Amino acid sequence: MRTAKSSLWRYLWAVLGKFQKTMMAVSSICIVVMIFVAVVARYIFKSDFYGSEELIQMFAFWLYFMGAAQGSREKSQISADILTCYITNKKWNISVQFVRELITVAISLLVSWWGIQFVAWSFHMLPKSTVFRLPMLIPHSAVGLGFVLMSFYHTVYLIQNFKDLVRVFRGQDVSAAQAFEGEA
Repeated sequence: MRTAKSSLWRYLWAVLGKFQKTMMAVSSICIVVMIFVAVVARYIFKSDFYGSEELIQMFAFWLYFMGAAQGSREKSQISADILTCYITNKKWNISVQFVRELITVAISLLVSWWGIQFVAWSFHMLPKSTVFRLPMLIPHSAVGLGFVLMSFYHTVYLIQNFKDLVRVFRGQDVSAAQAFEGEA
């Protein structure tokens, strides 16, 4: 049972990572191609790629929010965590990390709730873009999904930090650079 649960967990973790990286790559390529086409149209053909900014914005939303989720997944978000650099006691260090992650989860869950409400509003109202009349649900769903993914990753890390905290207070050794079990 443990291995089936573990393999399902690893599969889910891998699928989410591949989805995010694919969305970031596709969005980046589309943005670069559209900017290139707009520049060629403007400076070579003396024309205008009318509405290119609208399309670029939609891809940019997906790029930014999948990138933010990927940063949460990799724990590579910018942080001002100077406190753990000066704390030498392992129990206090892991306790501070746990509290920091707890605050992060609380804030990210709140923002995720707002993101989900934003997507629900967009689904209900069905706003359209100005030029191409595309549903704004496309970029708005990136906001909701991005925040939900960030909350998911931080919740996973909160659980991992809690397990580390329990191990340390029981006197068991916890590696400082312990990797998430689902990434291997």
